[in-house]
Amino acid sequence: MKIRCINNTGLSLRSYEYEPITNKEVFGRFGVSEMAEYGIEIGKEYLVMGLITFQTYQAYLIDDNGFISACPCQLFEVVDNKVNSNWHFRLIEKDEDIYPFVQAILGYPELCFDKHVYENLIVEMKQDTRRIYFRRKMELEKN
Repeated sequence: MKIRCINNTGLSLRSYEYEPITNKEVFGRFGVSEMAEYGIEIGKEYLVMGLITFQTYQAYLIDDNGFISACPCQLFEVVDNKVNSNWHFRLIEKDEDIYPFVQAILGYPELCFDKHVYENLIVEMKQDTRRIYFRRKMELEKN
């Protein structure tokens, strides 16, 4: 699956809020204020490595210049909607540390089978987890 960035600010997400927010410093359902800027480039295409369903929105798991992040889907348009046939799905269980913040994950096998991969990849930025991510990305880019 490939996507193209069409927006990269918290301000651009305001129209997707459930209720209008008048204070630009208030965090909305995406966990950012109007002043937030995502480290993604408008017009650039990204290979989606996973879909993360958070408590209040869905995000694409992507990387830009080696920085891996989960960015709200509303910041992108879909360029190629084909999903890899090797992707898996995992519903997050109530006893996991990332619940209820993260509800479900869809993506490459290790992203779904390892209960700590999201934390290791996004929060802790562990090198072994990042290596697996980029190895899987190289495999997808060859197809």
